[in-house]
Amino acid sequence: MKKRRNIILIATAALLLTGFTAQAQGLGKLGNALKKAAETKTQQAESPNNPLKQSNMTNATTMYVSVSTGAGSRTADGTQEKPYKDLQAAIDAAEEGALIRIAEGNYLGKMDQGFIELKKYLALEGGWNTDFSERDPVKHPTTIRPDAAIAKAGTAGAHALMDVIVKGNRGGTVMIDGMVFDMGEYNLYCQPVYENPVASAPAGCETGRIICVGESPSGVPTMGGIPGSRQAVYGAVEGKLIVRNCVFANAVHYGIQMENIAGNWEFYNNIFIACRMAACEVRGNGVAPEHETTLDFHHNTVLFTWTRDKLLEDMGYGLRYMTRMSYDVHDNIFGGNVYAALDRTRFDSDLKRDKIRKTNAFDNLFFANRMGDICLPSGGGMWNFQFANNFEEVEQLEKYENNREVNDAEMGTLCKVINEPYLKGYLGLEMSRSSQYNENSAMNTFRAAMGMNKQGSETNRVSMYGNRYPLAEVGQLWGVIPGKGAQTPK
Repeated sequence: MKKRRNIILIATAALLLTGFTAQAQGLGKLGNALKKAAETKTQQAESPNNPLKQSNMTNATTMYVSVSTGAGSRTADGTQEKPYKDLQAAIDAAEEGALIRIAEGNYLGKMDQGFIELKKYLALEGGWNTDFSERDPVKHPTTIRPDAAIAKAGTAGAHALMDVIVKGNRGGTVMIDGMVFDMGEYNLYCQPVYENPVASAPAGCETGRIICVGESPSGVPTMGGIPGSRQAVYGAVEGKLIVRNCVFANAVHYGIQMENIAGNWEFYNNIFIACRMAACEVRGNGVAPEHETTLDFHHNTVLFTWTRDKLLEDMGYGLRYMTRMSYDVHDNIFGGNVYAALDRTRFDSDLKRDKIRKTNAFDNLFFANRMGDICLPSGGGMWNFQFANNFEEVEQLEKYENNREVNDAEMGTLCKVINEPYLKGYLGLEMSRSSQYNENSAMNTFRAAMGMNKQGSETNRVSMYGNRYPLAEVGQLWGVIPGKGAQTPK
């Protein structure tokens, strides 16, 4: 019976995908995927951009942190035998250039306030077991995952899960490696009352829709913490920033939103899933030329990025090309981004500088991005959405080769590892609006007597919006398609 359900799901996904991209995708005409995957895997192993490569950082010292076996900051010395318990305490004690190895467990910052602050050139390396004899970020997850109690206590304030503000050394490096950032317990959601349209909960999803700041849906119970506007990672860095082997899940207000002061950055081998606004947005500071302010965004899996609100009218991008920056975006998987996988609508008011920056997208896979694979300005104040087969015509992309929609075999593989209720809910996403106006209602009669305009009401319903993706199933997304997207960390 399970096999039959999988076959039905795959067939349904393929049919609905065709509906999303009827004019552009042509899933059955994209060649031999298995041969391509084998060739790509061989090339990947030989490439300098291998997503599983090791960092060449040289560290002055190595420190150790274990929330389950470590000691408090007054008695810990940061050695393997006597690690810190508190990650923030270890960061505060570390010298510039140190490597901090972090054991499995949940880290909530100083006195469990729900956030971490990084203000030094350090390397954070999660995914170790408690005695530091084995590193496997999937098997031994290092998480920053505040719960509802922390949210309601208000201790986190406006902080992101991790604030990274490091300046002063353009030759320095900051690295965040093998960490899980999840806001699924912090956010406020409707409970999954499947028969109630207010909940916007497709059958089988573990929550109803997310509740944004200023909303108070009636007629359905809620679950979780509070409405918020916190990023998973936020800040500004001068120098090189490496983010790899990480998970950004259920971020209510961007997965990563940062400012590149000056430096050649690299984000690779990460999973971004069920974030709101944008999975990744990095803007340039403008103090350095565009060839010294860059982002190499590669071998990432970016799924289900949600719009600003339930009207589904703006935001909801996988990656945004911002101004004063140059970008290489390649070998990623972008799927289920509600507005578009890529946003290339931003232009610098300084047109000379805007012509200097280079924005590239090549060798990427796309599927079921609701409006398109890239969003462009139309020239008439609206947006121009295009799919991968038209990237050659996108003049904003200097390098554009080998982008394509996933083929049938790849879609079948993806259907096996993506949470089934979530995928079915997204593929069946519907929105409805209804208006009501009663000229002689008691309220309008009173407003008329006061010399005020009469009013009606509008109700907006969406079948799914920002629902929590189960963190326990994110691990199935590593290494789904060899050579594309996030590969299993080594």
